[in-house]
Amino acid sequence: MTGNHQNSRHVRARAEIDLGALRANVRALRARVAPSGAQVMAVVKSDAYGHGMVPAARAARAAGARWLGTAT
Repeated sequence: MTGNHQNSRHVRARAEIDLGALRANVRALRARVAPSGAQVMAVVKSDAYGHGMVPAARAARAAGARWLGTAT
């Protein structure tokens, strides 16, 4: 390999989370399971898998997630 990526194990990935899309996904899931009476649980353990537990939890709850799954 050449250039600045010779030591590639130190290259970091970056993810941008669209909280509006997260809310839309929770709403879509709620609509899908509503006829069965099931409720939605948003799993936010491990800092919402690195995406920010508090913002992800707030977005999921605002969209109707009844439960939050965490780990200790």
